[in-house]
Amino acid sequence: MTSCARLSVSTALLLGACSVKVAADCTVTNLGIPPLPDLVGLYKSQLPGLYPLAQNQPPSSHLAAGLQIATQQVRPLTASGNTDTNNGKIVLLSIGMSNTTQEWGNGFMPRANADPGKNPQLVIVDGAQGGQAATDWTNFSSMTWTTVQNRLQAAGVTTNQVQVIWMKHARRNPTDAFPLHAQFLQTNLEAILRVAQQRYPNLKIAYLSSRTRSYATNVGGLNPEPFAYESAFSVRWLIEKQLNGGLNYNSTNGPVAVPWLAWGPYLWADGTNPRSDGFTWLCSDLQNDFTHPSPTTGVSKVGAQLLAFFKTDPTATPWFLKKSIVGQPPICAPSASTNDYFTPLRVTFSANASDPDGVIREYQWTFDDGTFATNANPTKTFSLAGVYQARLTVMDNSGNTATRSVTVRAEGAPWGLSKLQYSNGVFRCVVGGIADRNYAVFASSNLSSWAAVITNRVPFIFRDTQAVNFPKRFYQVLPRP
Repeated sequence: MTSCARLSVSTALLLGACSVKVAADCTVTNLGIPPLPDLVGLYKSQLPGLYPLAQNQPPSSHLAAGLQIATQQVRPLTASGNTDTNNGKIVLLSIGMSNTTQEWGNGFMPRANADPGKNPQLVIVDGAQGGQAATDWTNFSSMTWTTVQNRLQAAGVTTNQVQVIWMKHARRNPTDAFPLHAQFLQTNLEAILRVAQQRYPNLKIAYLSSRTRSYATNVGGLNPEPFAYESAFSVRWLIEKQLNGGLNYNSTNGPVAVPWLAWGPYLWADGTNPRSDGFTWLCSDLQNDFTHPSPTTGVSKVGAQLLAFFKTDPTATPWFLKKSIVGQPPICAPSASTNDYFTPLRVTFSANASDPDGVIREYQWTFDDGTFATNANPTKTFSLAGVYQARLTVMDNSGNTATRSVTVRAEGAPWGLSKLQYSNGVFRCVVGGIADRNYAVFASSNLSSWAAVITNRVPFIFRDTQAVNFPKRFYQVLPRP
């Protein structure tokens, strides 16, 4: 399928030098690229993870801020923007392109509006529009925003009541090599969010998602691979900018530029190769252009993941789920079972749910890294080290819900650098790890761009004579297949 088929996945990713088949058909099945939450190692000098420093979860302080906003600032509002807990509305709005409107309007909205667990004061509006790529939204006066205004009016709500958005964008016909095209998209996303904040004065939260999988690799096509995959870095870099002090969302710190930002669901999967939660993206999930979701399975898959996200994420449940109870609520006590501690950590979860006066009709799980499940006892693999919250919401036949979580600790595999020495511009250390495995040592001068220096079977001694050329130099070791 590609000229890198004979190379290891890590080699192909690190070199970024593979020529991909010019194709747009069902033969473009597996690219050999792990989804970003499952990535171990580097992708074209970029660290893995949805958030900075190879993490799949936001920093605790950022999450705490999001929880405070969700529980204390997102409130039912009147048309003029005043709090009205009895008759006010909370508007959840989508912003994006054709894929976004298909997935939101046809996949998510019907499910959410029919869900008896949804907050009755929540109004869901589809503002995304076909044929309108990221560059069509960056101007405050663009017609795209007028169309959104008309849709809000048709839904009986106002711009003052928009408090949460889900945004998924792409640039049409990208041709620039990575990271340039992803940087362009990041700039577009920021501009769109700034416009949204100006248009919706009570906007508090924005959830961002990147593209679904394309079955096209023809450069210059609508939005082929690996451009679709790489749009995830646009989202990550934008959120990282806010985490680093840019893009203020807190009015106590000065003028608000954009809302509080976080990842929504991560939607990409490498074709028929299941990602860590078992999710796949088949050719039949796409229309004949191999880019837009099919009106049946494609939009349904994204809609299911969106619903799981909004019904489990701790920054969404306070305003998405209804608070009234009919009869008695369900009970759940999720548990996790595993025989290991180290990544890749395979865990089997159990909902342990029941209902005192009815039955459990729905299980919704998310695993803190953009992935999800909808069965009572799912299995999930954690590739990156971290402390994860597996979040479960169950719903009974009366529409009552219960939300709980279970903590999973995935330890980094037992490999690393030891016996570190530095003398006369030469860095020396011992690289250790699991026996009979290859490991690569990566070096960086800025903790952002990493380059592989050497790959060998452990244990081995690593020497870097280039250390003298850098005022500071960082190292890490990661396994290779």
